[in-house]
Amino acid sequence: MKKNYSFIIFFCLLFLGSANILFSQSFTYYKQVFKVDTLYPSTGTKGMNSAWELVYGPDDSLWVTESHNYKLWKINPNNKGSRVILDLNNSKDFTSSSVGMWPQGGLMGLAIHPQFYEGKPWVYIAYVYHVVYCALDVCYCTNKPPCVYNTKIVRYNYNFSDGSLTVIDTVISNLNGSNDHNSGRIKISPVAESDGLYHLYYTIGDMGAGNNNNNINRTNNAQDTTIYEGKVLRLNTEPDIAQSGGAEWIPDDNPFPSNAAGVLKNAIYSYGHRNPQGLAFGSSDNGVTYNLYSSEHGDKSDDEVNIINPHTNYGWPKVAGLCDDNYTSTLNDSMYLASKSVINETNFCLLNHVQEPIFSFYNWSREDTKISGSNSNNYSWPTIAPTSIAFYESSTIPGWKNSLLIPSLKNGLFRLKLKADGLSIDSESNPADTISYFHGYRLRNIISAPTGDTLFISVDSSCCTLGTAGVINGSQVVTPDMGYILRMVYLTTLPLEEYIPPPPQVTGPASVKVYPNPASNYLYVQSIKGMHKPLRAQLYDMSGRLILETITADDNFSINIKGQARGTYIFKLFSGYDIETDTEKIVID
Repeated sequence: MKKNYSFIIFFCLLFLGSANILFSQSFTYYKQVFKVDTLYPSTGTKGMNSAWELVYGPDDSLWVTESHNYKLWKINPNNKGSRVILDLNNSKDFTSSSVGMWPQGGLMGLAIHPQFYEGKPWVYIAYVYHVVYCALDVCYCTNKPPCVYNTKIVRYNYNFSDGSLTVIDTVISNLNGSNDHNSGRIKISPVAESDGLYHLYYTIGDMGAGNNNNNINRTNNAQDTTIYEGKVLRLNTEPDIAQSGGAEWIPDDNPFPSNAAGVLKNAIYSYGHRNPQGLAFGSSDNGVTYNLYSSEHGDKSDDEVNIINPHTNYGWPKVAGLCDDNYTSTLNDSMYLASKSVINETNFCLLNHVQEPIFSFYNWSREDTKISGSNSNNYSWPTIAPTSIAFYESSTIPGWKNSLLIPSLKNGLFRLKLKADGLSIDSESNPADTISYFHGYRLRNIISAPTGDTLFISVDSSCCTLGTAGVINGSQVVTPDMGYILRMVYLTTLPLEEYIPPPPQVTGPASVKVYPNPASNYLYVQSIKGMHKPLRAQLYDMSGRLILETITADDNFSINIKGQARGTYIFKLFSGYDIETDTEKIVID
């Protein structure tokens, strides 16, 4: 169970997260050097009105949806040139002044067909187009009705002659929408699937049903496999000419029937989702097999990273994160998800075959007193608010291959290293589980160039983050570079110089000494005098889990081990060059 994280950023510049990146700057994370500048806009102080989707197109352009301004941009990632290629403002029947609350997102997901240059120059765009009801006096309060919208996915043809887009047809329409939890992410399978076809995957949230605001009385349908809310949908990328009436866009091998007799199929692929805003395909075996990864907002804890499989239940709103009962009601101590009392997470998982996430951020227990049932400031909740996910498959940046990159609204960018099979997070070689970047930034999306040396990261255009310290305490600061797209270019890895220890001094130890052993309250460490600083001491249990970590500039120091369970542990000491200088077994009695 994860109770805290130790994030070490070597030589990180202190102004990152507290000032805008007006010019290119070099930053060093984990002894790797990156140049960061703003890609869009190239000049000025005001960015986009929320860059929602970033797609690196086959034409080596960035395709970017601007969610609130309903514009699709193409941006040259090298010379920073940009132009609008589609304006969808006339394709919706509402404005910011005609509705009480804007739909979450608006102009959202975008995907380009993998055979773009092979006779299928098709682009798929999801956007909210119709307001059913949203009175001007609607607010985030329990005495107001929910805002109801409709969303559609439209297929466009890209015209190579003039670079414009023309509508071909509507893939699906009348999807329910809300001012909360619309999700709206699109991904297309990178290779043809078992039926020989490419398919489109779309995330749709639970509409914020049960959230303690204007959606509190909205029915949560995430467990209902006949309603397209709280789901991942699977659709055809081109119509099946043998079908009609909407069925032409539903794959024949979809897992759920649309009625009890099973005569027709529906678009549902998986269910039990809250707000899955991240979706990405990734292969750890060079394209032989692909996994569909998703990042999903938790409630007041337990943001999730999932592998999406067909006909699979992911638990919401009866389970958040792992099936570990940290949201299980006991007498006089009710725990709630979507404003409904949770009886028993474990039993629900067993009875309903719930698939657990491969990773759950801040999976704290109730005893940690971090999970709040009140309407407290969400910056006091143990969540990161993940907004998207990308699979990094290149070998360009050392150590990054087969990593998941997850931007967040509250705490910058996270990188999770996958195991070789791509099915779980490699916590053994990375005991802290996550590697973090850009603390202090509120991030919306990330994409990598095919070369692997350049990342593009969109900064959200709304307010706040936890700040550069990343501390969950309810406080918040305004994000820098609102609405900008950051370009992050890998430059080099700092060389690890061979460390030759100086001759031992008469007054100092000839080798590292760690004592007493066995120990009860404190471990005392005497390092070799002159060893390059800072020193990093780590204590692992016998399963390889990191228990304690101390960083110091002193040759001699102590480690507080009070409260640690009795048993055998592994002590490791690293020099400032990150060279392991001592490893030994320590017994705590």
